[in-house]
Amino acid sequence: MEIRLLDPRDAAAYQALRLQALRGSPHAFSASHDDEAARSLDEVAARIVPAADGSVCMFGAFEHGELAGFVALIHPQRAKLRHGVELAGMYVAPAWRRHGLGRALLQAVIAHARAIDGVRQIGLGVNATNAAAKALYASAGFASWGVQPQALRVGDAFYDEEHQLLRFDAGN
Repeated sequence: MEIRLLDPRDAAAYQALRLQALRGSPHAFSASHDDEAARSLDEVAARIVPAADGSVCMFGAFEHGELAGFVALIHPQRAKLRHGVELAGMYVAPAWRRHGLGRALLQAVIAHARAIDGVRQIGLGVNATNAAAKALYASAGFASWGVQPQALRVGDAFYDEEHQLLRFDAGN
């Protein structure tokens, strides 16, 4: 297993896996397959290139050279929000689940966030029915602080979103 920042050379693999994620787990993402399918590889490459200051980046998990999972980290630039970062868009392909890739991605993003000057916490949102993801986040020290009812609508179904936070100043 290799965990590393994605770069423009990973655009095609990322786009393929992202479309798989949006098609197979539409209730886990705010974007839809239709939203993303029309993006050119140049657009995708621009979205995954890490910011020079590390404030926005996409980590990838690779198995045997194949992109098997990803997660984004977003660090706001506004002064009043710079103490926090947001974890977004985490996904591990079904064939690679239960192999430690999710945990490795999560550990990499936490380590990266801890290295950003002034960051004290990581926030995330997760589908309230996703027991496996919630267990992974809990094992890393994330705690739930609220639920947004009907945060996501997929077809005629609504899904609640659980908000979680990992605070570095709380001994984590």
